[in-house]
Amino acid sequence: MSRRSVLRAAGASALAAPLAGSLLTACSTKSTPSAKPNTTVTVTSYGGSYNDQLTKTLLKPFEKKSGVRPSLLANTSLAGLKAQVQSGDVQWDLVELTAPEYLQAVDEGLLEKLDYGVISDKGLPAYAKADYGIKYLSFLFVMAWDQKHIPDVQAPKNWEQFLDQGRYKGKRSVYSQLSDSSILEAARLAAGVPFDKIYPLDVDAALTYLAQHPGRDGLIYHTANQEPIQQLTSGEVALSTSFNNRISAARKDGARLNFTANNSVVAGDYFVVPKGARNKEAAFRLLDFMSNDAAAGADFIQTTNLTLANTPALAKLPSSVADSLPTSPKLAGSILVRDDAWWAKNLKATEQRFKLWQAGS
Repeated sequence: MSRRSVLRAAGASALAAPLAGSLLTACSTKSTPSAKPNTTVTVTSYGGSYNDQLTKTLLKPFEKKSGVRPSLLANTSLAGLKAQVQSGDVQWDLVELTAPEYLQAVDEGLLEKLDYGVISDKGLPAYAKADYGIKYLSFLFVMAWDQKHIPDVQAPKNWEQFLDQGRYKGKRSVYSQLSDSSILEAARLAAGVPFDKIYPLDVDAALTYLAQHPGRDGLIYHTANQEPIQQLTSGEVALSTSFNNRISAARKDGARLNFTANNSVVAGDYFVVPKGARNKEAAFRLLDFMSNDAAAGADFIQTTNLTLANTPALAKLPSSVADSLPTSPKLAGSILVRDDAWWAKNLKATEQRFKLWQAGS
């Protein structure tokens, strides 16, 4: 199924909310058996406000319903997962990976096959269900600014304006890694390449554009998702790339940040179970809860503005929320869908090329 089909499928689910809600209620009420005493599940994700949101909306309700106690860490990485599996000392039970990392982990045999006898797939959109993981959320890679320095009416409308040093003085903050960042796609869009011609990605052309707009000296790099928030609010940078949920969380905390979904890039993350995980049964049960519990899922979506792969939850949302989600059909014509397969095949070489370019080569 193409990513465009994914958008249509998710959107159809949201638009069919009243009917879907009644049909899928049974999915969301699947009983969760009581846990054995002291059962835990160790989850790794990306930290910051996102971990707080994940805990409040999904992990705590799961613990209350199941008796399984989640422990949430902030140091997720494919390298860490691989090291644990290869050493035979697996500490993590449920691990968040980017889509290209998920495909690499499958190829290298690092993951447990999911048990869909424990995980009900009734609430899962077709695009989200895979043998070794669930593509459990979708997010937007966006251009962001601080309204104290750039009023919304003067904010960039596209990547060409975002990277134009003559239009906006000061540095742009860009994520240092490419596994989740779409700055190279942004450079190609800025050069006028249409959405359907972005892939296969011309890496050299993208770097050439960045060297000219805004130039190597016009970029600084962040390594954590909270850094752009601090850089923007302090005035250290004029503009930054970020993710829609991070900017939304900062706004709820009082920051005067904003972003545009126009010209953004939609991508997604997987939750996977490492091969040899000590509490894989508990991990499967947590995946079942995240995919099917309508109330918890709707709370997660409304808190984060991310699309959760949980159709019963999508059916509970008001249209004002559903229309703003990364998979909303209303955004389909104005956003680029990231090509996970291209990145899975080319991530390592492109990361190396990007680091050499950052160093001046």
